[in-house]
Amino acid sequence: MVNQLSAKQGEGSFIAAGTRLEGQIAFTGPTIVSGHLKGDVIADGLLVIEAGAIVDGSIDGTLIVVHGTLTGTISASDMIEAFPGCRIEGRAYAPSMRVDGGATVLADLLIAPVRPADWNAPKQAAPGPQQVRPQPSPKPVQADIPAPAPLPPFVNTMFSQPAKTSSGS
Repeated sequence: MVNQLSAKQGEGSFIAAGTRLEGQIAFTGPTIVSGHLKGDVIADGLLVIEAGAIVDGSIDGTLIVVHGTLTGTISASDMIEAFPGCRIEGRAYAPSMRVDGGATVLADLLIAPVRPADWNAPKQAAPGPQQVRPQPSPKPVQADIPAPAPLPPFVNTMFSQPAKTSSGS
C-alpha cells in the first residue's frame, strides 16, 4: 500500500526528531513525522508516525501508518495501520484497519465504509469515578441484651452405626 502512495522527487514532508510544532498543520504529499505535533493535522496522502514520534490532536489523512504515539481523534479515508510498539488513544475512524501484535489501541473504533456526518462531533465523556469520602468506622453499640441460652452439644449421626434390632432371624 505504501508503494502506491510513494512520493515524486521533491514532494512530501519530513518532521525530524526533536522538532515540536503546535497549531493547525497541513501536509501535501507523503509525510513522515519523527518529532512532536500538537493540534489539528491534515495530510492529503500517506502520514507515517515514526517510533518515538508523538502526535496529539485531531488527525485527518488518507493512509495513516503508526509506529509512535497518536492521541486524539484520528480519521483516515483509506486505512489506519498500527505496528508493534505503537500506541493509539482516543477515537479512530477508517474504512479498514490493520493492527499488528504488540500494538496498543485504546480507542473508540469505527471501522466502516462510510463515516457518519456527526462522527467528528465531540463525544460526551463517560462519567468519571465518584469521589469516595472515607467513612468513619462504626462505633460499637452497647445494649442491655441478655446473653442467649447455650446450645445443646452437637451429635453427628451421619456416620454412626445403625442401631441393632433384635429380630427373630
